[in-house]
Amino acid sequence: MSPFNVPESDKITLVTSDEPPQRYIVSRSRLSILSGVFRDLLSIPATVEDKEKGEIPLTEKAEELKGFIAIIREDDEELEKMYPEDWSGLAVVADKYNCRTATREVVSHTW
Repeated sequence: MSPFNVPESDKITLVTSDEPPQRYIVSRSRLSILSGVFRDLLSIPATVEDKEKGEIPLTEKAEELKGFIAIIREDDEELEKMYPEDWSGLAVVADKYNCRTATREVVSHTW
């Protein structure tokens, strides 16, 4: 799913800790479905300012998130381009954000 096919009301931006930060537009509902952590985070009432901004700052850099973002965006081509060390990074992110789909992808690609 391309982030540009996501309805405006369902878009949210994940912001990396890179300098300059990278921004990834993703589906809020898909992020909530795939990640228990984001489901809980997005269920917390936000201030008007936070809602208008529509961004979630993350502690990870873009390189660490590429597999996770590919899964959220349903971008199989990007997953196929990943190197072995990318899969171990995805395992860490999958665990941190409680994303079973990412964990299953890691297991299927590393065995």
